[in-house]
Amino acid sequence: MSLPESVALQPQQAEIAPRQAWLAFAACLIAVFMQMVDTTIVNIALPSLATDLDASYSAQLLVATVYTLAFACTLMTSSRLGEMFGRRRVFLIALAGFTVTSVLCGTATGATELIALRGAQGVSAAAASAQTIAIISVLFPRVKHGVVFGMYGATAGVAAMLGPMLGGGLIAADIFDLGWRTIFLVNLPLGMIACVLAFRYLPDVKPGEREPLDVTGMVLSSAGLFLLIYPLALGREKDWPIWLLVMLVVSIVLLTAFVFYERRLQRRGGSPLLRLDLFHNRNFTVGAVLSLAFFSVFAAFFFTVSIAAQFGLGYSALRTGVLTFPFAVGAAVGSLISPILVGRIGARTLALGMVAFAVCLGWTAMIIDPASGSLDIAVLVTPLLIGGVGTGMFVAPLQATILSGTTESNVGSASGSIPTIQQIGCSIGLAVISIAFFNQVAAQSQSAVDQAASSLSRGLETTSVAPPFRPVVVDEFSRCANLQLSSAHPEQTPPGCGATDTQKPATPGDVRATVAAAAAPELKTAAREAAAHSFLAALSIILWAIAATALALAMISLLLRRTEDVPR
Repeated sequence: MSLPESVALQPQQAEIAPRQAWLAFAACLIAVFMQMVDTTIVNIALPSLATDLDASYSAQLLVATVYTLAFACTLMTSSRLGEMFGRRRVFLIALAGFTVTSVLCGTATGATELIALRGAQGVSAAAASAQTIAIISVLFPRVKHGVVFGMYGATAGVAAMLGPMLGGGLIAADIFDLGWRTIFLVNLPLGMIACVLAFRYLPDVKPGEREPLDVTGMVLSSAGLFLLIYPLALGREKDWPIWLLVMLVVSIVLLTAFVFYERRLQRRGGSPLLRLDLFHNRNFTVGAVLSLAFFSVFAAFFFTVSIAAQFGLGYSALRTGVLTFPFAVGAAVGSLISPILVGRIGARTLALGMVAFAVCLGWTAMIIDPASGSLDIAVLVTPLLIGGVGTGMFVAPLQATILSGTTESNVGSASGSIPTIQQIGCSIGLAVISIAFFNQVAAQSQSAVDQAASSLSRGLETTSVAPPFRPVVVDEFSRCANLQLSSAHPEQTPPGCGATDTQKPATPGDVRATVAAAAAPELKTAAREAAAHSFLAALSIILWAIAATALALAMISLLLRRTEDVPR
């Protein structure tokens, strides 16, 4: 798949030697790698932040979400700034800003300071990311766009998946006794390399005719996106108070006003932030729908697997990252082979990729055994590899397909709108799946607790707990375990059920404060059994639902035109 000649063959491109193009492209890949890693790498450091910076639970949530929030809300505005002042200049400033803010995050002395710096880091990441698509379209001739966009997609996808594993490795290594700070400071050498490559090899693509910024569109879109993504990101943790629901309603009003304003501005010959004529092209419209839906599904998949592994099975974030590593490897392979398949079967490559992803989900759902209390990576490696390959086959050509109907006049708007759509998709997917998944955990809790209670009853027979007290222990365990697993926050111990030592990790049904110490080992075992059974059973059901959605996306992708049929 390729971009139209009006985009791919810019005047400056004839002056770009292959070596220069690839080195400039390397700077873009390093930049996108850092930007995507930082969306997920911080999650594993939250416990350390709570201790080191005395960060409250709300502060930890903001550290994790403000980056994505700032990133999504400023992408379209950043793309316009690139059109106005030159993409090379904006990319270099943004890349330098991202590197500096990363270092400042790594030296932060307080939670509030870190939150503010994470927001600035997200703005810098958006400013660099919004230029990348347009830059790549200039660096290479259209015959190479399938390959380079495949590499771009592979880098972005794999980076996000590797975040927890890289973060866990860096924290475990404790380089120079810096602990969690290394997850930010690692961007310094990478950022310096990217800055040098970009400064030396990125072509100086002159901006077009200077147009006004569309301040009204910028305010409406940024405010609307903020009011949409913030509630979706924090709704479950805050139990969806009325003010978050009001924010969602206001976001719909503002984003609707934004669309109508942009349409009127374009009809009057103005320069809208979002060019709605992009949606006159079927490939862009269908591709945008696919992108929104896929990133919702993709975020939902990783959320459910991560939550089931960490809260249900007690895995660390590092171990969870290792568990999903085969998927990341498969995604890289799928992205690299997608240009070959596109050359042979065209847009059907995307459908094939989604079918492979659905096979992965269904296969994984079938082999999950809630009674086992574990996820065996040796058994999961094959379906995860297949799912990763399918994801790479879908994402890499999707980028080029969406852009296949753009022109030189609107490719800049597309550069900002595509990643914005992806971020909205991720936010919607996480919000919806968190509700669905934890509802399933609650639905599975009774049978899980009953089985664990039976095991506990048998286990207590080998302890020093007096026989008259054993039924009391079992009943109290069942009460607390049911309360916790059927609550909106099954990862948190309900009041009256925790240990007296609040520094110890809480588990479902933990009644150590009210029973003899001799029963504690059996209670821990029963709690783990109940949690593992309910979370794994819920995971299996949710994976089937996501698989059905993936098959629907495969069908929708068949609506895409072959690129040679796209009007130029």
